[in-house]
Amino acid sequence: MLSSRESKRNLIRALIILIALISGIQLATFSGRAMNIYQPPLESFDQNVNYIQGTKTEKELTQLMKNRHFIGTVTLVKNNHLVYQQGFGYANQTQGLMNSGKVTYQIASIQKSMTAVLLMKTAAEKHFSLDTPVSKFYPQIQGANLITLRNLLTMTSGIADQRSIKKPANDRQFLQYTVNKVKINPQMIGQLHYQPVNFVLLAGIIQRENQMSYYKYFEQNIIKPLGLRYSYFYQNMNKYRAVQAQGYHFNPQKPTAYVPFKEKRAGYDEQLGTGNLYMSNGDLYQTLRAFMTSSILTPRQTAALYSPGKTRSTYLSGVYSIRQTVPQLLGQQYSGYHFHGTEFGFDTIGDISKNGADAVIFTSNAANYGANNNYSLDIPIYKQLIDDSQIF
Repeated sequence: MLSSRESKRNLIRALIILIALISGIQLATFSGRAMNIYQPPLESFDQNVNYIQGTKTEKELTQLMKNRHFIGTVTLVKNNHLVYQQGFGYANQTQGLMNSGKVTYQIASIQKSMTAVLLMKTAAEKHFSLDTPVSKFYPQIQGANLITLRNLLTMTSGIADQRSIKKPANDRQFLQYTVNKVKINPQMIGQLHYQPVNFVLLAGIIQRENQMSYYKYFEQNIIKPLGLRYSYFYQNMNKYRAVQAQGYHFNPQKPTAYVPFKEKRAGYDEQLGTGNLYMSNGDLYQTLRAFMTSSILTPRQTAALYSPGKTRSTYLSGVYSIRQTVPQLLGQQYSGYHFHGTEFGFDTIGDISKNGADAVIFTSNAANYGANNNYSLDIPIYKQLIDDSQIF
């Protein structure tokens, strides 16, 4: 017999499920703010789990990991539940640290998705829009009046390649260097041309409008509100050595050779707003899910942020539209976003559904760039995970 307390708990669970089904597991809003129906506990991402044993998804994943000689951590989430997480190989061979859910990796360009959210939040608070001309913030850049903030967010600004600064610099020095060197090609405006400098300029706007460093604003609006425990910038690397992965060169003939990738300080300095952040898989998922479910922005702001506008770009504020870029995933059930970041021997790649309930994340610290830098690693598993009726 169930106790009265247990009966009440079961009744509450049933009511929550019923409400979710009726609403299509959409957001409940109050005064323009979003309220999440379910938020997976961060603690669950600390450990290795496997709740997909014997499924087609596990078999396909196991074979893929073997073929790639994969080193890193793999995380699968379905219907808001962590169903699989395993670490493969060493995070740091010298220290004897194995890859796991607690290990942190450089997420590289995926950080741009977070800069985009912070820019949108700043725009709402300081009363400007994504259609505001860039010249409002950088009048000294020739041609800045021809492009908008949305052009920067969608990599359609026409900004040409920029040379590395090649020496250590603080944020003010690097931003000034960037503004002085950046050039806009009017003939390229409106065309997708991937250049990280777009997000350096956005980070500069965030700093100027909020009168604080990009890093402090990030901490106040992402790390602290979401309760992230394994997220930090390069300035704080020494505090997290116990959970920090070392990037390694990958050699297909010697996949476990573990030759360290040497990094220079200037390489971090020039990644302002674009790729100098470390995160665990759990923190990364929680952050992206918060973006998808409008936990930081309002639903209207979220919709505006992930709209290509007049640019028609497939690159949307740090992520790529799955339905626009992956022909084999045109079904509504696969609607979501693809994300990818690679640098210094690290390679993170994955996908998340539009409602944040389903996700696959592959983080590698011995990146086989030729193999990982395409959709063949994550997309088959993302599709299989959603299609697999044996999992929830």
